[in-house]
Amino acid sequence: MENRMANITLKIDDQLLEKVRNIAHEKRISFDAVVDQKLKEFVSTHQGKRVILEGLEAFYRKCQARVVQVTWRREELHER
Repeated sequence: MENRMANITLKIDDQLLEKVRNIAHEKRISFDAVVDQKLKEFVSTHQGKRVILEGLEAFYRKCQARVVQVTWRREELHER
């Protein structure tokens, strides 16, 4: 099954666009390939963070840690 590609219009700073085009040309890739790659990285990073947060939440539920009222003073911890 072939992926469908959407056409989009972007507003990009002229100088930035020129720099991207030059780098893409040096790497022998298209501007579209650069945009596609960066968007995939953006999505992957977001999804990775979500997985990490879900894992942490599951860990906290599993360990059943509780927060209680502090009944001591900092100075008491350092008394010898």
